[in-house]
Amino acid sequence: MGTLRMEQLSGMNLHYQHHSLEYFLDQQVALGIKNVELWGASPHLYVDDASPERVHYVRKAIESRGLNLICYTPETVVYPINIAAEEEHIRWRSLQYLSRAIEIAAELGCGRMLLTPGWGYVERGKEKSMPYALQSIELLTRKAEKEGVVLALEHLSPISSNLVNTAADLKMVLDQIPSPNLKAMLDTCQVCLVGEHVRDYFETLGQDLVHIHIVDGTPGGHLAFGDGNIPLQDFVETIDAYGYTGFLSMEISDRRYFEKPELADKQSMDLFRKWIC
Repeated sequence: MGTLRMEQLSGMNLHYQHHSLEYFLDQQVALGIKNVELWGASPHLYVDDASPERVHYVRKAIESRGLNLICYTPETVVYPINIAAEEEHIRWRSLQYLSRAIEIAAELGCGRMLLTPGWGYVERGKEKSMPYALQSIELLTRKAEKEGVVLALEHLSPISSNLVNTAADLKMVLDQIPSPNLKAMLDTCQVCLVGEHVRDYFETLGQDLVHIHIVDGTPGGHLAFGDGNIPLQDFVETIDAYGYTGFLSMEISDRRYFEKPELADKQSMDLFRKWIC
């Protein structure tokens, strides 16, 4: 292998949601993980519960353990957040929520936030809701520019969204909203669900690809490495071949891991270490 390093691997807290924030952070330290991506949901740091005091506490909890926060990822796929909603009141509420999330990312000192495109009514087609998504993404990008935060736009599976699913979809959004504060990311499960390969994202997006969610699946499911059937080792080798120097977050979320989430992390880390050696 070439340039990929264990230090690029990042832990995430989705499968730690039945444990305290402190437990999640302590387990990352015990496992030797240096970087964390914080999923912004209850009980750890949900946007609507994030008082300045709570944000300050979370930042200190991360920094005091010598961990590096690389991305804040507010929950936006589950009801009721949808920046592409036809209904103005839903769209407005979603924009308020994500504007605050951008502020939280800045207050946490990580400088990066994950953004999803929302979704539209299936029976009305993509053309109806995409303009709302683009308008919202542009407004949030301007907010991010003011706060010094880079938004990493995630493509979603066709199950979650009918708007941005592929490398070409991501490229279209970035072309329409050019900004150094709006970039793209990929999720290995989503890649497989639309029949693509990670190389498609490097070829299409180039230097605008700044973040990766690395996870196994069947092809969905967001499983620990080795528990699915997607060509994850091949993906890792391809990512390495393109000289990727960013972070890869283990977005493990299946409920089977909720009791002992650290075991899923260790299993994934052990395989990743084997693949990059």
